Amino acid sequence: MPRRWLLAAALLTAIHVHAEDKKPDTPRITAIAPLDVVRGQETTLRIRGVKLSNATEVRFPGALKAELKEKKAADIPNGLDAKDVGDTQLEVKLNIPADLPAGPLALSVVTPDGTTASRELRVLDATNCVDEKEPNGSFREAQTIEPGKTVRGTIKEDKDVDVFQFTGKSGQRIAAEVFAARGASLLDSVLTLLDARGHQLACADDSLTHDSQLTLTLPADGSYFLIVQDAHDRGSAWHGYELTVNATP
Repeated sequence: MPRRWLLAAALLTAIHVHAEDKKPDTPRITAIAPLDVVRGQETTLRIRGVKLSNATEVRFPGALKAELKEKKAADIPNGLDAKDVGDTQLEVKLNIPADLPAGPLALSVVTPDGTTASRELRVLDATNCVDEKEPNGSFREAQTIEPGKTVRGTIKEDKDVDVFQFTGKSGQRIAAEVFAARGASLLDSVLTLLDARGHQLACADDSLTHDSQLTLTLPADGSYFLIVQDAHDRGSAWHGYELTVNATP
């Protein structure tokens, strides 16, 4: 190929790449707080993202309606970039019917520039969930939890850790799981299991996603501790999670 053609092709490629760089972001959701709603309760949701300042509607499937209350700039958590986590946020209020089935609930935001891809919000039953209670950042302050329940928590600030305690039996099979990144949380979780003496028994970072999962057969009767933290020691109101612990004989 003649040299002038190569130069022309390179110039066209550079123009195309430059145009792509200048292409504006499409509206998208980057985080939701909280990650879940409880049946039969009124909930205020905050939705964070890119190009949401002109939002006209927060859309749910079926007859569920949300009242759009506020649109404003969002603070950028430490160590993160606005182009990745967004710089705008919405506040919406909605009433969750008591007969709404538990499980995933899709939501999207409608704007003049387009509708965001849907993100998952989870519907929980009040009898099966418990809220994290601060302070719970050490063994002495560990929050006691019951296997079979879902804990709703947040890594609220940089270097924050949440410590939970439960009672187990020798030979019991424990499965613990964090739900965060699969929803719309900025948390990149690490989950650690320790015995009553503080010896680490298992630690899980990423599984198939940035959410942590671990399973273990308990070696003895007694107290055990689960620690939830961010892999990068970051935290904010947008670093929410659900922790579930299930035990089988």
